[in-house]
Amino acid sequence: MFVEGVPVVEVVLSNPLLSTRFPESGSVLAVIDTGYSGFAAVPEDVFRKLKLNELTQQRRSLILPTGKLIESTGSYGRVTVSELKVFRDGFVETASGLDEIVLGTELLQEFRLVLDYCTENLEIHPCR
Repeated sequence: MFVEGVPVVEVVLSNPLLSTRFPESGSVLAVIDTGYSGFAAVPEDVFRKLKLNELTQQRRSLILPTGKLIESTGSYGRVTVSELKVFRDGFVETASGLDEIVLGTELLQEFRLVLDYCTENLEIHPCR
């Protein structure tokens, strides 16, 4: 699916260790960003709702496309691709000013993606 020319996929984010999920019901749109090498990045309020801030955290540095360096904080969580009912676990991070859920190549390498910008069609399938 594309929204305003941007490829997105419906996901559910969760923290299996503390039994939390976002959103509480249904799913949420996440941006597919092949320029982001991480697993998943979420806004700070989503990070707190998942209680990822209550787990052991790590700090990382991210380089934005503009070349600006920002600091992120993260912990391990789960992303479930709603239409496939398939999940992957990985490092979910947050940074000040982040206002959308972003899926990066660390997560996307587990899937076969076909992006057709001409027809604004996206196909996603698990590799295994």
